[in-house]
Amino acid sequence: ILFIGKVFITVASTVPGYLYLEKNYGNELNFVMVPTLLIAVTAYAASEMFNEVFGMSISTILQCFVADEEMFEGDERFAPSSLAGTIDSTQQGTKKKKKVVPDGGN
Repeated sequence: ILFIGKVFITVASTVPGYLYLEKNYGNELNFVMVPTLLIAVTAYAASEMFNEVFGMSISTILQCFVADEEMFEGDERFAPSSLAGTIDSTQQGTKKKKKVVPDGGN
């Protein structure tokens, strides 16, 4: 999901930037791709920083959930039941997947 976010932010910034440069400065610039590349690099850097914060918040929420689950029992937990249900369903989904093990070429 984080990779898709990086690509989306980069493309969503670069395309309008290119269109703006082409429309307003197309006659004045000899080559529009260099400023467009600069826009793309800047947009990618901004998306990288945003997604880094977003990914860290996801990790923090999961760590807090695990700590809450280890420290408290039953109704004493602070985590909402919807988060617990989502994590439980994710764990059950990964347990159902079978691991494919090579048979050694036989």
